[in-house]
Amino acid sequence: MPKTEYATQLVRDRKRWFACIPVYEETTSSNQLNKVIALDPGVRTFLTGFDGDSFLEFGKADIGRIQRLCSHLDKQMGRIAKTNIRKEKRSLISAASRLRIKIRNLIDECHKQVSNFLTSNYKVVFLPTFETSEMVVKSTRKLRSKTARQMLNWGHYRFERHLKQSAKKRGVAVIDVNESYTSKTCTNCGFKHDQLGGAKIFKCPNCHQKIDRDWGGARNIMIRALRDGSFSLRINSQGIAITNDLFFQRCPV
Repeated sequence: MPKTEYATQLVRDRKRWFACIPVYEETTSSNQLNKVIALDPGVRTFLTGFDGDSFLEFGKADIGRIQRLCSHLDKQMGRIAKTNIRKEKRSLISAASRLRIKIRNLIDECHKQVSNFLTSNYKVVFLPTFETSEMVVKSTRKLRSKTARQMLNWGHYRFERHLKQSAKKRGVAVIDVNESYTSKTCTNCGFKHDQLGGAKIFKCPNCHQKIDRDWGGARNIMIRALRDGSFSLRINSQGIAITNDLFFQRCPV
């Protein structure tokens, strides 16, 4: 019998069964790609990207549907808490479970489509070290409850794992970048706007420039990655070379 290198698993999740069958895939890379993009994760728009030429928005049309599904789930949970009829409660719990699965599937599909687009069109992706769990801590956050739950529902950490897995298969580099204050910094004069709050439009008190908050954040992440990252990029037909004084990393072709 041939030697088996990978084990197949049967996984149960919310009363659903999945067969997990590992399949080896070789890394593929397109020599035609030489573009770089910086991403800014958010709530109103799942991701905003800046590639040096234009701004891209991902998931903007999906947030409304997610809001409606979450609102419906809230009502279901309220009905579950109020009813004392066992059969009715069991039926409502089952319906709420199906709704959670629907929300999860919608978000996962968004993750797959965005990851596929990014790794098919860019050679380097700058991704902020974004921890959703840190943004929804009630004792320190300024986000409202609904906003915090939307942030969790977007599943940014799950997206990060999916993107890095897809990038590894296609020879694309994903570089972590610190996003601190990138949304609060003016893209024109560099002024730090501490009173920005949750405003959608960044209005600089210093130079009076106006720009979409997410657009400014994505542009500043690009600037920080290239200017303050203490590394340089060389993109050619042989792949990507990322160098600095401390390390050398080459992505496989």
